[in-house]
Amino acid sequence: MFNIHLYFPISNGNKWTYSHKVGENVKEVTYVIEGSENFNGLEVPKKIQADNPEEYFCTNVDPVLGVRDFKHHLGMDSSYLIYSPPTNVIPAKMNIGDIHYNTSHLFRHNEDGSIRDEGSFYDTTILEALEEVSVPAGKFSDCLRVTLIRDDVFSDLVVNVILTEWLAKGIGIVKSNAKVNIYSPLGGEPFKVEASDELMHATINGSSM
Repeated sequence: MFNIHLYFPISNGNKWTYSHKVGENVKEVTYVIEGSENFNGLEVPKKIQADNPEEYFCTNVDPVLGVRDFKHHLGMDSSYLIYSPPTNVIPAKMNIGDIHYNTSHLFRHNEDGSIRDEGSFYDTTILEALEEVSVPAGKFSDCLRVTLIRDDVFSDLVVNVILTEWLAKGIGIVKSNAKVNIYSPLGGEPFKVEASDELMHATINGSSM
């Protein structure tokens, strides 16, 4: 049984820089835990994309409740998503082979806080294996390989993401592969993209690696 919170260090100031690849294009992308937002009295850390601060997740990591997403602020425009209740994307404890199902209501908000529309969120999380991973930051043994299948469903838009992450204890995400499929039930051509990230360096609890 693995304690999932040990694989998500969310102290303020923690930072991860990745080699981010989309097709043939490669660039560095940095994420940092910076500040928090308050949800019903709970201060939830913000994980911000450093070169696009409008792109961030508010995610809480708890040894009892697991990994829960509260908010996703979309860097591509000024809207944001609120998960109600907060969506439990990874439970607090999992074994290899465990499958976790989760659903939540989604509210898509405009920049001024008004609700644009409502939808549903569906998530399947599978703890698939324990693996050794080599990335530019080094070699990490005993990484959890987790696949998350996520669907944001609105009347005019469906966002499907198949995301595989390799999690190192005390470090966080050291590698990931994502397949994204965005389409409209109303018709039109879907938008598809594949991306990958490999950790280059990180600062965790004041220590650089």
